[in-house]
Amino acid sequence: MPLLLLLLLKQNLEKISSNSHKDMDERLQNFAVEGNVDAFFSVLAEDPYVLERIDQVPFVTTPLHTAAREGKSHFAKEILNIKPSFAWKRDHLGRIPLHLALEGKHLRERLSPRDLDLEQKYQELVTWLIKHDCEVVRAKAKGMVTPLHYAAQLDDESSLADFLYVCPLSIEDLTVKSETAVHVALKNGSLKAFKVLLGWLQCFNKEEILKWEDEEGNNALHTAVSANQPEMAKLLIGYMKVNIKNSKGLTALDIFYDRQGQGLVDAALGDILLAAKAKSASQLHRPSQKTSLVENFSCGLSFPERILKRFSPGYRSVDKVPLEIRNVLLVVAILIATATYQSALSPPGGYWQDDGNLQPANNAGISNSTTNAISTSTNTIFNTEPSKQRAGKIILKSPLQFIFLTCNSLAFFPSVCLISILIIGLPFYPVIVLSTSLMALSFYCAVLETFNFRRKTISSLFGILVAVGYLAKYYIPFFLSYQHAKLKLHGRRRNLRLGSFEQPKK
Repeated sequence: MPLLLLLLLKQNLEKISSNSHKDMDERLQNFAVEGNVDAFFSVLAEDPYVLERIDQVPFVTTPLHTAAREGKSHFAKEILNIKPSFAWKRDHLGRIPLHLALEGKHLRERLSPRDLDLEQKYQELVTWLIKHDCEVVRAKAKGMVTPLHYAAQLDDESSLADFLYVCPLSIEDLTVKSETAVHVALKNGSLKAFKVLLGWLQCFNKEEILKWEDEEGNNALHTAVSANQPEMAKLLIGYMKVNIKNSKGLTALDIFYDRQGQGLVDAALGDILLAAKAKSASQLHRPSQKTSLVENFSCGLSFPERILKRFSPGYRSVDKVPLEIRNVLLVVAILIATATYQSALSPPGGYWQDDGNLQPANNAGISNSTTNAISTSTNTIFNTEPSKQRAGKIILKSPLQFIFLTCNSLAFFPSVCLISILIIGLPFYPVIVLSTSLMALSFYCAVLETFNFRRKTISSLFGILVAVGYLAKYYIPFFLSYQHAKLKLHGRRRNLRLGSFEQPKK
């Protein structure tokens, strides 16, 4: 009997404690709606563990959620200062406080569009939340919708610009339908948000994101046509090709004709596409430029590619080479290229400064017969024949000079080739390759211009040797750069290019 009484007493105490905790949570929620900071701290004085109990629930609407939705910026700042983990807490729909702040801002703007003070409070709250932790911009709620997607959907250009500024990688996040923020803005007719996104992509050279496809295989232009957005489509045409096909084999013009038959698009949209020389899929007499992974791997390597794979060093991805080794190789290659280039311009023996067999000028006191006698006696003394020297040609024509120029050229071209290989994938790579190619071409022209051997076979062989070296210097880096681009398009890096489905790490 006493045991039964103890059990009943324990149950009553747990029930009372549970009701007390529930009442305390309700009070906190009410204070969050009112924005009563003093009352919030009085609750903490009564029950120091009230926030800890809320934090232990996996999915819960915290007082920070409520304050964010109601626009109570001061209350939100106070509770975020006391419990920073609430910034990442999710409600039953996976939303964090930043989602609710955007939602509350949008709802209040619709109810009172001229209330600038209220809009400023919400914007201040949004700014405070992303300053606390910029990664909250990538938090995914139901449908894998991030705050960036939500801002694009609500046409909130000010919040959208702030999100892109503090967290640029958020532009790569995709919804559950593989939609970027650009897709979301287009489908919801958010023109102001779309202009912000387009301007940001242009400033940071991220226009390739416009080509990313959603789950239906539509890029940004296909989506703009499908959503009947003429102005947005007109802006996109300046950045995209109008005749790209989606996964269903339809161009933007095909989508327009299909939607026009259903009466769902503006006729002005068709005029914009036709003015940009858009064509339907049936008018394009060329196969699709897209190749699948199966086709890419099944076709194998071409004959030149197989040769370079077997003989060219550095066929493997250059980015797998440790940075320290790359730096050492680059310094050594630059030193060799510099030394050999200078040696070619200043070979042993030097160059003739003028043409040979020149007759001295006639003087008033010396007759022509005297001049001829002097010239004849000079040739007799030094046992020389009429000279064939030419200004700018090398003086020495010995076999050792030929060996020197050959070895010097064989050292120069591989070193320049190595420089081009080591910088594959780095910024401004095409500019550096162009500069090194022009330098190698000038080396080739300088050597041939000064090369002066009597036997034409030697001159021809040397010219062929130098030409092969120059072509190898140009072709090997070009081939490796092509392979590097294929890895980006068809390898593992393609997953990164297609966007991020992962949740951000706290």
